[in-house]
Amino acid sequence: MKNWFKNQPATVQASFYALSAAILAACFTLTIRFATEELHPYQAVFLRFLFGLLMIAPVVMRGGFAPLHTKRLPLLGLRGILSASEMCLWFLAVLYLPLAEATTLNFTVPLFGTILAALILRETIRIHRWLAVFVGFIGVGLIIQPGTAAMQPASLLPIAAAICMASAGLITKRLVATESTTALLFYLMLITTPVSLIPALFVWQTPSWHVLGLIVLAAAMMNVMQVCNVKALQFADYSFFVGFSYLRLPIIAILALILFGEVPDIWIFPGGALIIAAAVYVALRERKIA
Repeated sequence: MKNWFKNQPATVQASFYALSAAILAACFTLTIRFATEELHPYQAVFLRFLFGLLMIAPVVMRGGFAPLHTKRLPLLGLRGILSASEMCLWFLAVLYLPLAEATTLNFTVPLFGTILAALILRETIRIHRWLAVFVGFIGVGLIIQPGTAAMQPASLLPIAAAICMASAGLITKRLVATESTTALLFYLMLITTPVSLIPALFVWQTPSWHVLGLIVLAAAMMNVMQVCNVKALQFADYSFFVGFSYLRLPIIAILALILFGEVPDIWIFPGGALIIAAAVYVALRERKIA
């Protein structure tokens, strides 16, 4: 089977890995929903990072500590704080919002990344990308319907998570020029674990073995998902890969309907279409400019 797979065209192999990553991302979200029904999201975040650290530590020890040498610890620390904040906000969103809505609103990460790149990095953003950002936020408005009785305060949670993720992404872009992949992954887990422990202590309760198993499973799925993302990008360029990442929305919508009886709001479809189209366009424009 392994030899047969290696003989397939690069696009087939890339599609397999990209689709696997989308399925794993959807299953991760569903697993977190099950876990946070019993465990507070802050504690779930801490355990997710703790198990992630325990999983990556043997890999780091086997490869030696030389790749971990860095002179950019402050930036790594800020990235870790933003990542921990993003995960706390995302876990809260998964608990309090319909999963399809939370997932769709979290697709605004590239839109906020464009805005932050212009404000903080002083990048030149041309009219095409600004129009795409505007269209994307029209989609956000359709979903959350601000100023109406239909708006839920919890709808701001995945948007706040997207802002934190976009901010951490900008820092990562600066760090990849000097830091190894091993160092980036290890320091992320090393910093986010104690940072996420602080809010978790205020809501701490002894987790059941069932919940611990779910968190271990979620951490493992995230690690495998990252490997699948890397593998997919090794076989195909980003323009081919990016479309698959948004497949997690229909996967989550279908599974949430089956498992939790969640029927997506009618505005999810036009709003989500605008957000995804804008995010894909922004990503492709950035790749073209790069």
